[in-house]
Amino acid sequence: MYFDPRPKKRREDLYDREKELEEFERSVRTSPLTVVTGIRRLGKTSLILVGLSDKPSVIVDLRGVPQSREGLYRRIELGLNEFFKEHERVWQKLRRELKKVVGVQVLGSGISLSWGEKRADLVELLKTLEDYGVVLAFDEVQYLRGPIGREFAEILAYLYDHSDLRIVLSGSEVGLLYDFLGVENPRAPLYGRYFREIRLEKFDYFKSRDFLVKGFEQVGLRVKREVVDYACEKLDGIVGWLVYFGLKCLELEPSENVVEDVLEEACKFSLDEFEKFLEKHKPGEKRIFEVARAIATGKRTWSEIKKHLESVERRTIPDGSLNRILKTLIKASFVEKVVEGRNVCYRVADPVLEHALSFRS
Repeated sequence: MYFDPRPKKRREDLYDREKELEEFERSVRTSPLTVVTGIRRLGKTSLILVGLSDKPSVIVDLRGVPQSREGLYRRIELGLNEFFKEHERVWQKLRRELKKVVGVQVLGSGISLSWGEKRADLVELLKTLEDYGVVLAFDEVQYLRGPIGREFAEILAYLYDHSDLRIVLSGSEVGLLYDFLGVENPRAPLYGRYFREIRLEKFDYFKSRDFLVKGFEQVGLRVKREVVDYACEKLDGIVGWLVYFGLKCLELEPSENVVEDVLEEACKFSLDEFEKFLEKHKPGEKRIFEVARAIATGKRTWSEIKKHLESVERRTIPDGSLNRILKTLIKASFVEKVVEGRNVCYRVADPVLEHALSFRS
């Protein structure tokens, strides 16, 4: 069902991602490292789950992971134990071998990982899966930052070079994911490793409309054309918000008011995400917010943004300071750089967040 709010696992529930799915499946077959990118709520997790549905795979969700070895090891332990639960045959074959891995305790139906002095050897542990054609998928890997991020990148680099394991990484904060991959940093552990990138884009107006129409058909609901059109205009191709609108129409009489209610709730959610991002950038969070708000209210060029910021702060803003803020927002995928005519411009990537910021003072 298109309007199921959970990540999709069946091909028939994944709308209009045939091209990306085909590219993903081909990459997993042929490339040691596949990277899935796209802004928030476009269905990256769904694409991965559907694309790996016929393959043995360990899925590790890194959203919100604590920046510590304990946090990372607990997430990997959870992903492995879910895999062993679903693949009893593999578990029975591996039990004896897993007992030999440093820092791994074999339990009745799973494992426990140590992150203390004798921490689990993740390289040796993950290499035990090599003979079973297992794919390792790490969702939202950009959450791993600092020393623990580097440590994990070194583990992946070793597996890339010394195993036949296929690795999948995904990320919503595309610039930060590129930092993790070391795209422009020769000192980064993964620098120079080839990867194939599968990038998800927003639906255009026609796909958004078709998605909603077919979704309503699936649940036997008739919705006026003008209501569907209004939803497409306001929610602008973000799959997660379209799904949310579809679900709301199952509770309430479909109308433009429902679209407005969804937009209001979505704005609160998006602002909360953005504020959590700002908390990580103290003491410069107020300046970052003003730059984002300037872009949301139509100040799209570098000079317009600088003029707005200087008007708010009533002082000259160094060019380098503004450049760093824009780079920070772009890396986190809150802002995109685009070319409009002869001008380089900036825009807020998620139209819902743009709407929220434009009314926030």
